[in-house]
Amino acid sequence: MTGPQAGDPRIEELLEAVAALRATLRAHDERHSYTERRLGELDQYSREQAAVLAELAPQIDELAAATAPGPPDRDGAGPVVWARLSAQEAAAAWDELARWMDTIAIPTLAPTCRQIPPCWPMHHWGRETLSWLHQTHVHAYGPDGSPVLVADWHTRWVPTAYAMIDTKHAARAGYCSTSEHRCDRVENAEPLRTQDWGPWLIQARNDDMAVRATPHAHRDGVPLRNLSPGAK
Repeated sequence: MTGPQAGDPRIEELLEAVAALRATLRAHDERHSYTERRLGELDQYSREQAAVLAELAPQIDELAAATAPGPPDRDGAGPVVWARLSAQEAAAAWDELARWMDTIAIPTLAPTCRQIPPCWPMHHWGRETLSWLHQTHVHAYGPDGSPVLVADWHTRWVPTAYAMIDTKHAARAGYCSTSEHRCDRVENAEPLRTQDWGPWLIQARNDDMAVRATPHAHRDGVPLRNLSPGAK
């Protein structure tokens, strides 16, 4: 048997196959080189980004700390649970309630001394009722409020607060059961002024702070009737 000769078609086919294989190998080699080059570039990029992140990390931590929410603002908080307040929290709650009464409630509602007796700070019914009336006002007029809530506050909650004050166990017709608290402005149903209830609030606030500062003091509601002789 003789081997393939020049010009044999089989030789031509073999040479073509070898040439194609060489071309394929070159293409694979080029792709491999390109992949290695890209991997090197990505590795360099990753190292650079890691360095940038390492540099920015403290600044990000500082920014997060600076923008972290602080203690809740009482103006946007829920109802005041007086029995659970510390002396410091209660002092702030008294001040906030007084500020709201002076700047919002009195100018807006113009109540008479029959509707809100001047001695209201000395009584649970006064403090608790006006406290929730304050918070419903904050809710109605706050960022999540609406005209419907505002209307509801004026037509529902204000009359309800007045009705709660005007009860047998509070101050029927503006008269509480403590005779020392009665005054001509109640008798004449005159407009309630801040100077009418301001001194009572100072006394109630100071007495409340004294009770809360006493170790093991009875804290279930901090009965205001025990804070001052004659107060109920």
